[in-house]
Amino acid sequence: MFEYSVVIPAYNAANFIGDAIESVLSQTLPPREVIVVDDGSNDGTGSLAKTFPLVKVIRHDHCCGPSQARNTGISAASCEWIAFLDA
Repeated sequence: MFEYSVVIPAYNAANFIGDAIESVLSQTLPPREVIVVDDGSNDGTGSLAKTFPLVKVIRHDHCCGPSQARNTGISAASCEWIAFLDA
């Protein structure tokens, strides 16, 4: 069976993170895992993402930028195939 991870790098995306996660989880072939990398947000992005039980949240202490957030997500992913969705 085809399995993939979804990495969502997010910075101050509280207004969008819920919809982004729901769109990923509602796909015809849902991912094995969803990883949200909260890149030092100060608007509650990570807390909102944690309300989804199937989502793993990794938090950076400060904003490192989208490239580092993606790399953090790649390092945490357990699948060979990885998709990205920017929040």
